Amino acid sequence: MNKLLTFAALFISFSAVAEVSDKMATISQLWLQGFLFGAPVYFLTVWRKGFLVLGILLTVFFAYAAYATLSDPYVGVGIIQEQGTPYIIASYSAAVIIALCSAFGLFKNKAKFKAGI
Repeated sequence: MNKLLTFAALFISFSAVAEVSDKMATISQLWLQGFLFGAPVYFLTVWRKGFLVLGILLTVFFAYAAYATLSDPYVGVGIIQEQGTPYIIASYSAAVIIALCSAFGLFKNKAKFKAGI
C-alpha cells in the first residue's frame, strides 16, 4: 500500500513557482545582441545602400521578439514584476541599436557619394 501511495503521489500535479528572470537574457546581453547585429549592418549599408532592407528586417524581428515576450500573459507579467521598467526599455534596445546603425550607415553612404569617393 505504501508503494502505491508513493507511485500515485508522482502523478499529482503541483503548482510550481519559478522565476522568469533567470531564463531571460540580461540587459547587457540585450545590448550586445544589438551591437553584434548592428555593426555588420552598418558596414554593409555604408558599402551598398541596398543592405538597408536587411537592417529593417532585423529591426522588425528584434522588436517583434521583444513585443511578443513582454505581451505574453504569463512570461511578460513575470518579467515586469521581477525586472521592472528598465528591462522593458532594454528589451527593445537591440532593435533600436540596429535601426540606428542602419540609419548611420545610410547617412555615411550618402556622404561618401556626395564627396565623390
